[in-house]
Amino acid sequence: MIKNEAQVTVTGWLNDVKDFEWGRALKVSVDVRKKTDAGTWETVDKTIFDVTTDNRSPLEGVKQVVVTGRIVGTNVFQKRDGSSGFSIKGRAENVEPAPNQVVEKTGHAALNEVWPVATPGGITEEAPF
Repeated sequence: MIKNEAQVTVTGWLNDVKDFEWGRALKVSVDVRKKTDAGTWETVDKTIFDVTTDNRSPLEGVKQVVVTGRIVGTNVFQKRDGSSGFSIKGRAENVEPAPNQVVEKTGHAALNEVWPVATPGGITEEAPF
């Protein structure tokens, strides 16, 4: 008999990552967009996914992820503005950085892109001092 299970794949913005002894909790948002009368696209809402996983792949500096797993429920919460919101709960089998994204660099790597490391060149023994 074939296992009866629905798998979903979500590509979204990684908003929060929390590590625990049992695994990892992620908050991923997906933009809901619609086309305006002028023909441009605008974001009108966000769908929030609360994801748990055993996968601890490195996500340092990652902005967008691809999550593959199954939906396990929903959650209703109160937004900061007082209105109600909801999130979709998921259990991920795989979480990885979205393809073709630039990983944000931190520390010395980021500074070297703003201020490149000087390479000595043209140094002579005939300095005027």
